[in-house]
Amino acid sequence: MKITKKTVGPLAISLSLALSSCTGLPSSGPSASAISSASSERAAPYVLIPVTATTLSLMSTADPEKLSATFGSGRQQSASLIGIGDIVMVSIWEASDNGLFSNGTGGKSGGTQIPEQPVGTDGMISVPYAGQVRAAGRTPRQVKLDIEKALTRMAVEPQVLVHVSKNVANTVTVTGEVAQSGLVSLSPRASRLLDVIALAGGPRSESQALAVQVTRGSRSQTIALEKLISDPRENIFVQPNDIVALIRQPRSFTVFGAAMANSSVQFDEPELYLNQALAKVGGLSDERADAKGVFIYRTEQASAVARIAPGRTYAGAGPFVNVIYQIDLKDPNGFFLLKSFRVQNRDLIYIANSSLAEIRKFSTLVSTTAAPVAQAAAIGSVVNNLATK
Repeated sequence: MKITKKTVGPLAISLSLALSSCTGLPSSGPSASAISSASSERAAPYVLIPVTATTLSLMSTADPEKLSATFGSGRQQSASLIGIGDIVMVSIWEASDNGLFSNGTGGKSGGTQIPEQPVGTDGMISVPYAGQVRAAGRTPRQVKLDIEKALTRMAVEPQVLVHVSKNVANTVTVTGEVAQSGLVSLSPRASRLLDVIALAGGPRSESQALAVQVTRGSRSQTIALEKLISDPRENIFVQPNDIVALIRQPRSFTVFGAAMANSSVQFDEPELYLNQALAKVGGLSDERADAKGVFIYRTEQASAVARIAPGRTYAGAGPFVNVIYQIDLKDPNGFFLLKSFRVQNRDLIYIANSSLAEIRKFSTLVSTTAAPVAQAAAIGSVVNNLATK
């Protein structure tokens, strides 16, 4: 085919169409302006929250990973109370050799020991000549006094000892990544969370990858083991029937966009801050990154969002809300915010491309599109010259 000015014309038109469609350039994600404009829509699927010092202060008070906030930091229920299923042993002494329970050796005898028995579902135990005695929900001393009172008219100055030989009701179930799963009896002095983990033999793997899940009734909360160790306030008192599970839970965050590396990164630190997280992937790309567009994607509890951003509306309803936090590094204070913004497990960090990067990308497209056109025009000129000779 002979290339002439007529064939070059349509190519020029195609080039102009390519120039007018620069907004359709391939990109690693939305621009900062696109995220901001979408968040202002009435039915936006997420809440955009600019990060400020005030925001960070509110976020710290609404930290979802707080056992003390979920279960309280008060002391445990008394572990000295007898419960249903506990194995109880009753021993009885008398002051006379000829008493109801004496064995002919007087007060120096070892007394009469009633065989061990479990506390029934009705909360009662059975004692000869005293009948049914309520034990559940009472201390051994209270049960002792009741038995002595019941035997006063039949025995000679009876002295009673009540002992819980096997504690079943006042126990905590400890399972998961511990040396020995099972029931751990609570002591009357009150047991804390780390106490029962230690009584179960402690963790059987590195603590950096473990989380502790506490379940009490219908409530459940999980915290990183290292955070539990480092923060004494989270070492709460356990309660009877609690379930404590050590779970292998490697934590990670993901980085996309104009960073030096796009990847998923695992971390062991009990508290990882955003400046440290960005350093793990080499930081922002100087050539591509929009310093105003550092975004953290996260799903938050609706109650936390109401506290952090009161009055904000979002699409859908339920206990959780999609949130995008934005940090502006054009503001000199932004770097202080990086040092205070805590990264959570499964966070997605997105660095938007700058408009200058889009211009560079468009320039590359122009050059790669225009070069064949210019080359074709040059070839056409040479062919025309040869044809006229």
